[in-house]
Amino acid sequence: MRIAVGSCLLALCLTRPAMGQHLTLLTEEYPPYNMSGAKGQVSGISTQIVKALLTEAGLEYEVTLYPWARAISMARVQINTCVYSMSRTPEREALYKWIGPLVYNDWALFALSDAARPNRLDELLNASIGSYQGDAIVSYLQTRGHRVDVASSDDLNPKKLQLGRIDYWATGRLTGQYRLQQQGIQGIAPVLNFNRTEMYLACNAQMPDDLVKRLNALLTGLDKQGAIKKIYADFGYSP
Repeated sequence: MRIAVGSCLLALCLTRPAMGQHLTLLTEEYPPYNMSGAKGQVSGISTQIVKALLTEAGLEYEVTLYPWARAISMARVQINTCVYSMSRTPEREALYKWIGPLVYNDWALFALSDAARPNRLDELLNASIGSYQGDAIVSYLQTRGHRVDVASSDDLNPKKLQLGRIDYWATGRLTGQYRLQQQGIQGIAPVLNFNRTEMYLACNAQMPDDLVKRLNALLTGLDKQGAIKKIYADFGYSP
């Protein structure tokens, strides 16, 4: 999907990618922030914010869904490539140029309805907690001494929890609720919010600083205009 929007003003032309190139945007299935939409298009809250931002900037782009570990690796090595929705962690800070935050994401533990409800994360050092490859939650939990069962995809974790293969499932609160609804699984609910992160558009480290600065300024402008709040509302959520 290639979208060309607007004309190239002089200030933009000095900062945009070389002639004949465009931005390659990579993301994963992480609803409701980024996900498959109608007619093969990529949709979601973060996706619509990124599209609005690049439309405002007059940049050409394409959006493609990949497994998350592959997406973040590609953005590290490919020029003019960005990945979203990326949690900004100390380990990742120097690897990308950052535009955002696009959205905020509450990390939550999900459990079976009859499971014990912890008051704090450190009560669960002996529990098996499900996450998935490439997600920032994995390192967050492991560095705090937790036992993490890492799946190839977050789609697998609701069923693993239902079958008792993990004790808890750690994911974004809205994402977890969305997956449960889509898979028609009942008897699982969020039991503890344990962190809040900001999620960004993370671009290859060779992206020019002046372009990064301009995109951040345009994103702030969209927020002040109420455009981001409206995008949330269109998906039935609030920022």
